[in-house]
Amino acid sequence: MKKLKWIPTDTASIMFTSLTSRNWGRTFAFSMVLKDEIDPALLRAAVSDVLPHYPSASSDLRSGFFWRYQAVVDAAPEIRPEAQRPLMPITARQKGLPNLRFVYAGKTVTLEAAHCIGDGRGVMRIFEEIMARYVFLLGGGKGAYVPLGSADETTENAFDTYCIKGGEQPTGRKAPAFHFAEHYDADYLRLLFAEMSKDKVKALAHSHGMTITEYLGSVLVLGVIRSTPEPITQPITLSVPVDLRRFFPTKTLRNFTIESQIAFSPCGKRDFTLNEICTAMQGALKAELKAEKLRLFLNQFGALKNNPVLQAVPYAIKKPVLAALQKNGHKDATTIFTNLGERTPPAPLCESIERYRFMNGDTRRYGLPVTCSCVSFGDTLSLCFSRANRETAWFDACVEILRGEGLAVTTEIREGAARCTTPPKPKREHLGTAEAVKAFFNVNKSGKKEDRRIRKS
Repeated sequence: MKKLKWIPTDTASIMFTSLTSRNWGRTFAFSMVLKDEIDPALLRAAVSDVLPHYPSASSDLRSGFFWRYQAVVDAAPEIRPEAQRPLMPITARQKGLPNLRFVYAGKTVTLEAAHCIGDGRGVMRIFEEIMARYVFLLGGGKGAYVPLGSADETTENAFDTYCIKGGEQPTGRKAPAFHFAEHYDADYLRLLFAEMSKDKVKALAHSHGMTITEYLGSVLVLGVIRSTPEPITQPITLSVPVDLRRFFPTKTLRNFTIESQIAFSPCGKRDFTLNEICTAMQGALKAELKAEKLRLFLNQFGALKNNPVLQAVPYAIKKPVLAALQKNGHKDATTIFTNLGERTPPAPLCESIERYRFMNGDTRRYGLPVTCSCVSFGDTLSLCFSRANRETAWFDACVEILRGEGLAVTTEIREGAARCTTPPKPKREHLGTAEAVKAFFNVNKSGKKEDRRIRKS
């Protein structure tokens, strides 16, 4: 019998996974349209060549006594034709399989991933490695795959590395933000895409002295005001995930982002121009992006994880507390806006891509009926609104604003409703072994709790 390999959930996943159930999981996706139809056999070969080198992406979320943990599994992920609903959640039904899946249709291939295996930037790198390998095999390549780093490097819990135990944490409480009405359609997801010239968006942003993220954030804020019938008195707050790899050196492909916030308070006024919003929000995000300020949030994450009371309480008891904290943490956010910036995949793959998209999944258990995501490839910027109901007023308002700025914007809607299904489960091994017991209690050989490295018995 093979010996179990396992990884403790990273510090951010402690919160993400508290919401995961048999019917819901925090899931996001990347999609590429290539120049030729997808060959499923070659896709499976590329996945089998690359995925075993990245233990976090090859892992299956399991429940332990004190915390959840991730068992590194040998089973191949689900690879199947596209179903009727886009971005089906990856849930606790995925037992024994890696917590990601690949779906394909025509020239399009999509990687859908549970947030517990990594953040957008880390999972995106693995997706690009797999698709680069696919293009390599498609061209008749025979060489072995060379990974981006060692297992220890790519599975580092960088939150633990850089937080200071007992260090200073953020102070003060933020005001509750404006929220869209929370009504959801059962088992439904609608993805609304707006695509435009990245270079023209960048020029508009620079004309306001802003980054693309700040400029599009201003568009989103104005869109909220114009799409809401009643005057808004609460702040409109965008929660913007920040890639901490820019500030703290690490090769980790796991979660290493923190949500920073930028806000605008309309105070009941409705007749704003985009210039007024841009002037008010100029530099707001940049002011948040300083290593010493971000470390305060790292310390806050670390303090929660290392709280002696939480550590001693069985997971079944603390899970609902963590879930309530996670949902309560988004009361001060109107939406999440994630911009992964410009992508330049390896040359052979880059030349084979016609379109690149990034999509957030259903966030109804966060208390957020809609989120936004963005990625750029070549001269195309792809903006996606993901929502669990059929409303389009906010999206329509934002598209109108962008077109009013002189941008040629193309739109597309993908939607569907379907219940989560249980994929065929591989044989579960290691049950009752010594290493399985250690994983269940999150301890290493010496009996100490393990927070950093992949464990091999």
